[in-house]
Amino acid sequence: MSDRSLESLSCPLPKDIAALKGAGEFDLALQLIERRLREPLPAMLKTRLETERFLLPKLAGSYTLSHEELLNEMQRRVPDFTAEELNTFLLNGKLDFIYVNGQRRYFNRMPGSLVKSHPELKKRAVHDGSVHADLDAIIRRMKREDIVFRYRLRADITIDGSEPGAVYKIHMPLASRSMQQEPAADIACSVPFRADAEDAPQRTAYMETAEKKICLEYTVAQRPKYVSPLDAAVHRIVYPAARPVCEEDLIEQPPHLSFTPYLKALAKELRGAETDPVQTAWRFYDYITSRVIYSFMPPYRLMESGAEYTAVNRRGDCGMLALLFIALCRISGIPARWQSGLDAAPGDVGHHDWAEFFSDRLGWLPVDCSYGGSAFRAGNEERRCFYFGNLDPYRMVANRIYFAAFTPEKKFPRFDPYDSQGGEIETDAHGLLGDEFDTDYTMLWHEITSAD
Repeated sequence: MSDRSLESLSCPLPKDIAALKGAGEFDLALQLIERRLREPLPAMLKTRLETERFLLPKLAGSYTLSHEELLNEMQRRVPDFTAEELNTFLLNGKLDFIYVNGQRRYFNRMPGSLVKSHPELKKRAVHDGSVHADLDAIIRRMKREDIVFRYRLRADITIDGSEPGAVYKIHMPLASRSMQQEPAADIACSVPFRADAEDAPQRTAYMETAEKKICLEYTVAQRPKYVSPLDAAVHRIVYPAARPVCEEDLIEQPPHLSFTPYLKALAKELRGAETDPVQTAWRFYDYITSRVIYSFMPPYRLMESGAEYTAVNRRGDCGMLALLFIALCRISGIPARWQSGLDAAPGDVGHHDWAEFFSDRLGWLPVDCSYGGSAFRAGNEERRCFYFGNLDPYRMVANRIYFAAFTPEKKFPRFDPYDSQGGEIETDAHGLLGDEFDTDYTMLWHEITSAD
């Protein structure tokens, strides 16, 4: 199965197979798929069934928690959490679950998702020791002056596989040239590597090695700008060096950026009679940050239509929120695109996705629906408004196009075919999954200065 075969997820499953999948009878569904694949089929339907055969076992592996196990884990994280609270979350549609062999099974990351997305639970939770920068302080500074945030990032890759003589072919995300970021500088690696072009759609450092522990280091410089997009008196191109608008910024990209009837109806309802692109984009942002709850998601390759799923279920993680924003903008004729890599704050480095949109008045501007939604739930309206048109400097941008190919392209399906944040590894025999290697990021040093 190739990564591009995931585009076939926009094709519906036959009714009987879909019914068995919905009931969690995966073994019987797989038997039907095997029988159907022996029949003459149109190419897209055949690819859809082959893709489903590959994905179904992985779907079951992402939903393993029973109701009791979920409750126990919640009480471990939030000692005074009650069974009544869990049932309330279920009745309010806050829990992600499927049925497996007649038993309800919850998404493995549901406990962490609940704590992160509900401030009242986070206050009661046992502190996890993580530290994050003071966003309000840096936002106030950005409003006063242009800044530069420089830091050195270290990625430690550990491969758990035990294949004698295996050569590991590794793609690790690398800071690219973007409208607010200088490309990675002073790159150092413990094994020989080749770096993609500075403006590659999903920039990586590529290595071929038998080593199972690899270290990659580089320095990043972020130069974010502050603007108040909703001030109609502001007329300036904030990021003159941004990549110009192209056809890709307006088209649908199945399966996750499909212009479905529901998304078209939602976009029309939200924009109303508004014609200004900035005001229209704000309406989409306002809806997503105030009405769609943050929630951890299973691997995107297991989902059939990310933007529509997020809109219908009114929940999603940073990438799904970004996809919904991009889809609503593109449906409305507003160029929009993907930007992602790492949330790289001192003491707290992790994967993150966000979006950009374009207007003739201001050019390309970033939008972070995830951080905006978090600010809304915290009652911080100033911070919510900031993330419409602005980003904090604590980022590492590696990806500017969603679902872009690597150079050289992988032989086997990618662990995350849509994004590039934790790296992709394969041998001549197979592609490694997420439980077969680990990538840890460390910020070695950092400094914030006034811009030159």
